[in-house]
Amino acid sequence: MRRPRARVLAVVFAVGLSCCALAWADGHGGEGDGPRAITSSEAERLAMARFYAYENGPHRVTLKIDDGGDSYEVRGLIDYRTHRAVGTYAAGEPGPRQQKGLIAWDNSGLAVATDAKGTSPSSKTAAIMRAAAKVPHGRWSPRAYAGYPLDVALRVAMALGADRPDNPQLLAQSGPRHLGESTLRGKSYTRISGPRPKPQERGAAGSRSGGPATPSPRPTGTSPLTYWIDEHGELGRLEIRSGGVERPVTVDFTGHEARVKVPTEPWGEPPRGK
Repeated sequence: MRRPRARVLAVVFAVGLSCCALAWADGHGGEGDGPRAITSSEAERLAMARFYAYENGPHRVTLKIDDGGDSYEVRGLIDYRTHRAVGTYAAGEPGPRQQKGLIAWDNSGLAVATDAKGTSPSSKTAAIMRAAAKVPHGRWSPRAYAGYPLDVALRVAMALGADRPDNPQLLAQSGPRHLGESTLRGKSYTRISGPRPKPQERGAAGSRSGGPATPSPRPTGTSPLTYWIDEHGELGRLEIRSGGVERPVTVDFTGHEARVKVPTEPWGEPPRGK
């Protein structure tokens, strides 16, 4: 699998109960007078989004990257309970030179299998999982995450599930913005930019030693993430903007697959009882 030539500059930070975000999506395609602070109900929907992702999975996902020179598409299944995902990938434009194969990823890195048979980028999820289960452990090529746009997108997508809701009050104080309303696959979504990092406090050492207290700094900058959240708090899309990629990376959540499981073979787990 070839590596993207563009280099990504991404900021990863934690907010409240481990809410990860990675930087900005601009307010395109929306209505109204521009970005504004989120309401309490919007903060509650944002706080529940990662929990619902965890509860309602596994999820079908489609990830697309197009930086003007390299294009990638990943279609597969992500399970936030096991923190694992498997899918097909296609690198480059359709044609004889396009590179295809299987890809597996978790919290620590990714692995590809370039000679997997029986799948294509348009394969059904169940067929992809069956094909991945048949690839011997030694035929997967694993590596740790790097700073490439694909790595960033896979890692952020894996961080979108949480086994408990985030704290809506802390999220609201961390600078998310309402960007507008959009329709995706015939359904209405609210676009909300993610929480923003806080600057380091100045004079902290002086405060601990009895010096004057410093006001808590406000969040600054912008978030590399935009959540598309429906009225029930479920994610429909994630947009990631980062250096080196001209267009936003998109991660679409296209449905649940309760009866399909992510296979264990890409990680080489021993059979039960051994």
